[in-house]
Amino acid sequence: MERGNIHYFNPTCELAVANGSFSYQPPLLLKEMEQDLSILPIVFCEPSDHILTGEKPSTTFVNKLSDNGLTIPNFKSLTELEEYPGAGFNWLKPWGWSPAAHYYLKNLKQNCSSEFKSSPVFNWNERQRPLFERDTSLEFLKEIITSRIDDSLIYKELIGQKLFNINEIDELLTQCGQLVLKAPLSSSGRGIQMIRKSHIDNAKKQWISGILKHQGYIIAEPLLEKAIDFSFQYKIISETEIEYIGISVFETGSNGQYIRTLVNADFCTFFNREINQHLLKKVNELALVLKDRLKVSKYSALYCGFLGIDAMIFKHNGQYLIQPCVEINCRMNMGILAKSLEKYVHEDCKGKFEIFYDDRGKYNAFSTEKTNAEPVVLKNGKIYSGFLPITEGQPNARFGAYLSVEGPK
Repeated sequence: MERGNIHYFNPTCELAVANGSFSYQPPLLLKEMEQDLSILPIVFCEPSDHILTGEKPSTTFVNKLSDNGLTIPNFKSLTELEEYPGAGFNWLKPWGWSPAAHYYLKNLKQNCSSEFKSSPVFNWNERQRPLFERDTSLEFLKEIITSRIDDSLIYKELIGQKLFNINEIDELLTQCGQLVLKAPLSSSGRGIQMIRKSHIDNAKKQWISGILKHQGYIIAEPLLEKAIDFSFQYKIISETEIEYIGISVFETGSNGQYIRTLVNADFCTFFNREINQHLLKKVNELALVLKDRLKVSKYSALYCGFLGIDAMIFKHNGQYLIQPCVEINCRMNMGILAKSLEKYVHEDCKGKFEIFYDDRGKYNAFSTEKTNAEPVVLKNGKIYSGFLPITEGQPNARFGAYLSVEGPK
């Protein structure tokens, strides 16, 4: 019997790292998100793989995913995996590692492959904690812009600063006019506050005090005129081998929270012809520069697995510039998921992968209505158009995930 990987959806891994406890439990709403979206790893699974989930999808829903081209793995509870009678497993692959994830999966480890047991992610090491912090991403950015003179890159005075008290933040706000404040450890665009006024209101001051008390510092950076969010996607295979997967394009809300990722996005179409030829060349060059920098960084020494470097193109004084490292996501991310979805979508078509959130039961009604109104159309075995729910609309679900594809126009 072929050894499969075990996939575990825990997008609150950064919060667990910040907490540091092996017994960490996320806030109730985020716990519901993990449960409602637990089968999301189905997008990049093999038939021999297992998805750890407490609520298995129905046979009808699984058959629909299969009919639309998706590979169907096994769906197992933790108890079932701990008692699994097979020849063992290959790798444990949570969305992201943390002390809590290691503890939760501890009884599965000894039944995994020798390759996994010899990897840097087999056990938690406190040296891994900084890999998740925005301060480490900031230092990585500084290395890029100081070691590479390029007129298309962000200026040094526009990047973030590590600040330790409210007075330092007030002083920087006076200089910049508008700021983005970021907690050292947070997930999916949370832990971010936009300061668009010349003063900080009491609610934001309380937020700042809480972050400083629990995490020690805040990253503050000037608010930029963003044109496009994108990310460089990599897979760290070993300390000397890193695979560059490609670019994913995503969209965020006014407060920096993740909204959706584009599937089969054409990076060039976001700019006029004169700009995109110049920037596309620079972005492609940066992908290799970042890869080389990762090879000599603590990321390749202490981690293996998927890693995304969020970036942006923004406008400053009438010129488009590249911010090549907004932050580093040392884990699986929605960009990798969207890149994995591309193999199911016809190459002539574009799509969007989105996360749904509303009151309990609303996703069920939404996905049913959209599925009926926009049935999936296949062409050469690939999704050509239509709406495909990736997670099932359970009656009490607040969260859901879906793919919508438009045929060529």
